[in-house]
Amino acid sequence: MLARVFVHLLGNLASGPFKFIQRTRSISEMCDRESKDLARKEKKMMTPSPDKKKSRPSPRENKENEDATCRKSIDFSIPTPIKTDENENNFDHPVYKEISLKNGLINKSDLSTLKRMCKEEGIESSGKRNLIQQRLKNYWKHKMLRDVGLIKNAAKGYDFFIVIDFEATCEERNLPDYPHEIIEFPCVIVDGKTGKIVDSWREYCRPTINPTLSEFCTALTGIEQQTVDAAETFPEVLEQFNFWLEEKCLGTAHTFALVTDGPFDVGRFLRLSCQQAELEVPVWAEKWINIRKGFANFYKTSTTTHMKLPGLQTMLNKLDMEFEGNPHSGLDDATNIARVVSRMVMDGAILKVNEKLELQPPTETKRVTPHHRPRLIHVSPLSRTQADVWFSSCKQITKGCKELKL
Repeated sequence: MLARVFVHLLGNLASGPFKFIQRTRSISEMCDRESKDLARKEKKMMTPSPDKKKSRPSPRENKENEDATCRKSIDFSIPTPIKTDENENNFDHPVYKEISLKNGLINKSDLSTLKRMCKEEGIESSGKRNLIQQRLKNYWKHKMLRDVGLIKNAAKGYDFFIVIDFEATCEERNLPDYPHEIIEFPCVIVDGKTGKIVDSWREYCRPTINPTLSEFCTALTGIEQQTVDAAETFPEVLEQFNFWLEEKCLGTAHTFALVTDGPFDVGRFLRLSCQQAELEVPVWAEKWINIRKGFANFYKTSTTTHMKLPGLQTMLNKLDMEFEGNPHSGLDDATNIARVVSRMVMDGAILKVNEKLELQPPTETKRVTPHHRPRLIHVSPLSRTQADVWFSSCKQITKGCKELKL
């Protein structure tokens, strides 16, 4: 081994003594430099400066500062908000411990016990287990808070709900730009305090772009060609409907909110029909309650992080209800949606508008995969704050929601 090293050194010397000395010097200098860098690095790690200690907050402090910044940067002020007694509750009150114990008992009870508890209290006992649990929790919460004077008996929310489910012209395979025209305009009114269905209205509309209904459309909706031939056009029917709302004092003496089963009734059918007739979308249709979202939020029907909204038949099934009438008949669909709204109101749900119409949607959108692409670019969700602003404004109107401009 020593012989090999000696031969290697001789070779280097043979190539020139100056090169050999330069190479060994550069190697030694490199080693010294690296050793100094390592020593300096270790020293920094062992004894950090006091200034850097202060400038590096802990993850928890960083998160708190981040939240504080977000809160300050967003203005959630509501013009002349409506104060509710529930917002002034003192959560240190002993009644909240009693409510918690009651909720724990409800969570442990089986379906038969829950139904018996409902009958003892004189409230509706139909529905699946999780829906009955939510009903009982809401009932006991409000009852116990009223008994100790923390909330009043006065109902909060809209005076009435108008449930609409349009039927429109269609083909078996609709192109993305198919010009849907409303051919059935139904409405059912639900009392926002009692949950009772109090009235209904329906008119058919004569289409003008595609005046002849397709066989698929007739088979799906049950609407015959002679029915739409004898009807008025959409602008005339819309005017009649607005007049009917005025007769019911909706928007003048009483507040109301529009309810639909999904976003398509306003986001596609009503928007297109108004656009085709060169009419503005009525103000009462600018914001509405998507009952699928309201149902899922109130009854906590989702068990996964990605919430799949229930359809009308699913909502009826969970409430132990049967569909009454013919599916895809506008008035029958609206009546069954109204039955869901009615039950939710009686169960204590405070329904708020949760979607709005975007007549001019933003052109720049985030890049998303086709599976996550929004189906309607003209519909966007509403926050709770925006919903409260809308409701607060509706409570203060003097001439009706149709003349309201936020």
